[in-house]
Amino acid sequence: MIKRLPLLALVIVFLLQAGCARPNIQLDRVLVYNATTETITDVQIRHEPTNRVGGVSLILPGKSLDIGFPRQPMLARKGTLGWRDGAGKTWQVELTLPYDYSVAEEGRAMALVYMISESGNASVSLR
Repeated sequence: MIKRLPLLALVIVFLLQAGCARPNIQLDRVLVYNATTETITDVQIRHEPTNRVGGVSLILPGKSLDIGFPRQPMLARKGTLGWRDGAGKTWQVELTLPYDYSVAEEGRAMALVYMISESGNASVSLR
């Protein structure tokens, strides 16, 4: 019995984690909005820990990249957004992805919206 005690403790920990796991937010769209006054190029997003990458060669000022896809759970916890501004300067911002327990519980599909602003600022939200 003593030999099985560590195995039993490990199984209990896994069961507790499974019971306490938070529900995933469902996504069906990702938008990247260029809120700057210039064309941005080489736009790329990398989600961690899933390592999913998406990108586009350019986004005009005041326009957005809108990618729709079949509804799926958001498994990533953070995103790294990179782009090159009109002067050729490369920017990279790491953002924690938003989480709303009530939205996740509802199961309603949401859009993950990245907004690129002047001077290398960026934000991410759910809509």
